[in-house]
Amino acid sequence: MAKYIRNAAGGVQAVSDEHYSKYLTVKDEAGNEQPKPGYSVLTEKAARKENPQLFGETDPNVIYTMKELVTKRKYAENLAAFKAADAQANDDTASGVEAAPAEAKD
Repeated sequence: MAKYIRNAAGGVQAVSDEHYSKYLTVKDEAGNEQPKPGYSVLTEKAARKENPQLFGETDPNVIYTMKELVTKRKYAENLAAFKAADAQANDDTASGVEAAPAEAKD
């Protein structure tokens, strides 16, 4: 079973019961486990609301669809290939062509 915690930085994460009891708790005077300062335990409902990605849901703040992301990636790859080919072509012409002599003016 997983526990949902809010860490000291404000992020919501899922941790195992073993990890929680070993690293994220301290014992009080009565010997009871309490979350370390800065950490708090959340219910599944609260964790789902604050970090839907933990449960495989999509983030409402993501504005691109998968099709748009693929299109953007292909464009970036094509642009990088074009720039590399252009740079190579410029290097070839620069090294293979001598500068034309300047014409003498009378």
